[in-house]
Amino acid sequence: MALFTKELLRLNRKMQIVLLVVFLATVISVFFLWRYMELKSLGQNAAYKAPMHIYTQAEKLMVRGKFGRALKRYEEAERMLRQIPDIDLSEDFYYAIVSNAIGTVHLRIGIYGDGNNENKIKSRADLAKDRASIILSQSYFDTSISTYRKWLKSHRPGPEKIAALQKSREGVAEDKIELEPFERYERALSVSLTNRGMALRYLDDIAGATACYEEALSLWADNKTASANLKSMREVISEEESESKQKTLDRQSRN
Repeated sequence: MALFTKELLRLNRKMQIVLLVVFLATVISVFFLWRYMELKSLGQNAAYKAPMHIYTQAEKLMVRGKFGRALKRYEEAERMLRQIPDIDLSEDFYYAIVSNAIGTVHLRIGIYGDGNNENKIKSRADLAKDRASIILSQSYFDTSISTYRKWLKSHRPGPEKIAALQKSREGVAEDKIELEPFERYERALSVSLTNRGMALRYLDDIAGATACYEEALSLWADNKTASANLKSMREVISEEESESKQKTLDRQSRN
């Protein structure tokens, strides 16, 4: 974590917002979503306990900045999940979480490289040199997203029930509201979409990144990471366009 923070301090405020998304979105948001689901359903299938224990170890390694070791742990957890009999991984919450986590590490490697590049990252031009890792991360985010979507397609209540739920919460303090399972899946999906948006941004797919951030916010309006990154991306693009126009005008004036 110290290494990650030092890297951020070398960049400007807007870049700090952009670079925080992967780490914060996964380690904080998804971790607490998983902890809730653990209490609700791990007791129903003890086979989940071992792989998710490995997942927790990987999260601790992420916090310590041991990204390579964390990736190996995440991959081990994924293999263990695949070995659980009679589980449909295509809509399994834990599988979606682990897939998102693996994608996060690959995205981090794609942005910073696979070594200690603390002293090399001084500007945006030093980032995202490993496009292959970013593309690989995208495949894991896609798996996570499709898994959440499949579950929600089958389990999300109809509009009338959702409206009734919202009405029943009128006047209730936000910290007193216990989210329904479908709402937690929506938030987890929002996190994965945010990470996919980051990957697309660094692959120069601005339209795709914008669509991911906007969908993430439609699912979870208080997803501050998606909101900050969308705003920052638009500001950076605007600045780049202004700089490009100014360079063109300068060339024309010299001629």
